[in-house]
Amino acid sequence: MIVVIPCYKEPELYRTIQSLFDCERGNFPVEIILLINSYRIDTDEVLTINRDSYRQMTDFASKNNSSDFFLTPILIENLSGHQTGAGLPRKLGMDEAVRHLNGDKTGIIVSLDADCLVAANYLTEIYRNFNEYRLNSATIEFHHPVEHLDASDPLRIATINYENYLRYYRLALEFCGYPYPYFTIGSAFAVTAETYLKVGGMGKQQSGEDFYFLQKVFPLGKTRFINTTCVYPAARTSDRVPFGTGPALQKMVTENQLSKLTYQVEAFKTLKVFFGTIDLFFKKPTHEIEAYIENLPEYLRLFLKEDDFLHKTEEINRHTASLSNFRKRFFHYFNAFKILKYLNFVHPVYFDWADVQEQYTLLINAG
Repeated sequence: MIVVIPCYKEPELYRTIQSLFDCERGNFPVEIILLINSYRIDTDEVLTINRDSYRQMTDFASKNNSSDFFLTPILIENLSGHQTGAGLPRKLGMDEAVRHLNGDKTGIIVSLDADCLVAANYLTEIYRNFNEYRLNSATIEFHHPVEHLDASDPLRIATINYENYLRYYRLALEFCGYPYPYFTIGSAFAVTAETYLKVGGMGKQQSGEDFYFLQKVFPLGKTRFINTTCVYPAARTSDRVPFGTGPALQKMVTENQLSKLTYQVEAFKTLKVFFGTIDLFFKKPTHEIEAYIENLPEYLRLFLKEDDFLHKTEEINRHTASLSNFRKRFFHYFNAFKILKYLNFVHPVYFDWADVQEQYTLLINAG
């Protein structure tokens, strides 16, 4: 197993590494690849913090490494200036992990962030799940610790609401019948080396690299949500990347909008009905599918027409001989990106944005 951690300007990095070294040990070797990175556009302050981290972690490794559990700190500077964010460093670290596994396709590559703590059974539970269920990939339970903050602290309130939003959205994907309803959080997933290579590796996106990568991974199957251990990402604001937990918290706190707004359950209910009838489209002539679409709610009908749905379905039918393949190709087309596009199409024109706590309750009752 190799744990990959991109690290940028993290003066408290020691806590994350110590948390991993404090984990229960199994009968398998563990390497931690720590990719301390900076960009051409970065300040001397960033370079100083990173270089100090590299020296500290090199010293930590010399004192704590063993033959089957060891830290490999890597310092990379002058990365391309337009690629700020964790995307490129995460890719470089995971690519390096593949090389270190030296052809072992079953080796497990775990993605973590440099502001996280982990449960004591983190490594052993990931290893057990991959071996017991012969997994290609896994997502891992997470919790942003806020218990140390005062109940009225804006950061605590914003973090709780944002985490509830993440859980609401995943549950809504499951509710509507989407076959890959998993979290896509960079600090809480793992894949085999074979899976990583099969999908072409991690992308270089400035932000959301985890989302883009995992959308290629999930359709391969054998994915599991591991809820018997936990990752604890720091609850903190950030303006380094355009979207994700840090920027969301930054916006909520600075604009004093602590109650997170989200998509309405009703929009997912429409998808649930729609996804429940896609088998009717298999090997049907276009005019029959078009007649069905005309009976859908106006907003979904308009979205499908704008997306050239009839042509896409016709193409899927041309290239499939079985219903199971049709379903797989259909959700390759109507994937997580398409669902987001639909939700943003209907909000706020057809549905108002709604409070996440309210919608969470409605979803639980609808389930």
